[in-house]
Amino acid sequence: MFAVGLLWMSAALASPAVAGIETHSASEVAFLKQVAIPPEYSVAFESQTGRVIPFAQFQAEMALRPFNIIKGTVHHRATLKLESDEAIARSKQAARRASALPIQGQPFPAFHASTIDGKPISLAGLRGKPFVVNFFFALCAPCIAETPVLSQFHAAHPRIPVVAFTFDDAKTAREFARAQHFNWPVVADQDALAKDARVDVYPTLMLVNAEGVVTKAAHSDSLRTNAGPLSLADLERWASPDSSLTSDAAGQRR
Repeated sequence: MFAVGLLWMSAALASPAVAGIETHSASEVAFLKQVAIPPEYSVAFESQTGRVIPFAQFQAEMALRPFNIIKGTVHHRATLKLESDEAIARSKQAARRASALPIQGQPFPAFHASTIDGKPISLAGLRGKPFVVNFFFALCAPCIAETPVLSQFHAAHPRIPVVAFTFDDAKTAREFARAQHFNWPVVADQDALAKDARVDVYPTLMLVNAEGVVTKAAHSDSLRTNAGPLSLADLERWASPDSSLTSDAAGQRR
């Protein structure tokens, strides 16, 4: 089941009649923090038909379908709405037709930061070799689902670094990386970088060449060739036109 969270920000609240939720449970507060909803905002959760639902129901259903975030900055309101089956079908069709993202063919945004392990990392430091970029966040079910595939890819292509970026804070990212057994660099607090890279759907994957140019960029779900989860074959098929990846894989499998 397609379950990527589409983060769509709007200057005006789409459903002014929806009543805001003034108090939040601990788990709800944590979730709203993860998706960058300011604490002073009133929040409403909606089903795919536009009906207001409790957070617990929304949380259970968001693992199975995408959701939109609509912010009204003037009145400090936010609506989180699950996508309808029709919208999901349209998204899948659009993804199949054109999975490439606008940043493809453009330089990856310059950055200089520290990983969650305290090690410096920058675009300049990565130049000279291709690398794979993974944009994720801890409460993203599809991000969790694709982690084993990224691990397989990393093992099959050890000379191709994988670098993960998240808007989560360092503590959250560190706990997630530990639980999912990440063995590649993770950089937290990167909401600004994600915006510069025009990432609005999670998870998103990019392939950056030795010159720092994004040669491939796609939403992970669009890489699947069947109804099942993303596979190593899907990921390698997507990356295969890059000769560095192809030769590395061949060398690894001899």
